[in-house]
Amino acid sequence: MSGVVIDANLAIALMIPLPYSESATARIQAWQQAGIPILVPGLWGYEVVSALRKAAAGEWITLQEAENALNELWALGFEQVPATLELHRSSLKWADRIGQKVAYDSAYLALAETHELEFWTADRPLAESAKAAGAKWVHYLGDEEL
Repeated sequence: MSGVVIDANLAIALMIPLPYSESATARIQAWQQAGIPILVPGLWGYEVVSALRKAAAGEWITLQEAENALNELWALGFEQVPATLELHRSSLKWADRIGQKVAYDSAYLALAETHELEFWTADRPLAESAKAAGAKWVHYLGDEEL
């Protein structure tokens, strides 16, 4: 495997206890131990910060814990791929193919497709709609075993 693209929800699950945190942690650790690059679109950082802020605002974690989590996530060294016009065009097409009004989730699909990589998410509706649109390289974390 030459690399994988992960959704922000997998990274957040490393820092905040979620129902799929154990699976996400095991999967990411396995990729890292195998030396498999983990790629994310430039949008990923904003989504991570937003999720951490939401957790702090909801008092699930403190602001200091959110800052620490952000530092830890950056230290994992995921390859943040800057947006290009090609990726934006692909993202627009994916948003249309999966019936989304916004193009946040489709940025991950565009990155994975462009780089011919698997995409992993804990978002079942996203995985199902992408698979229905022909993306056999999309994986829902809840369906997979290590």
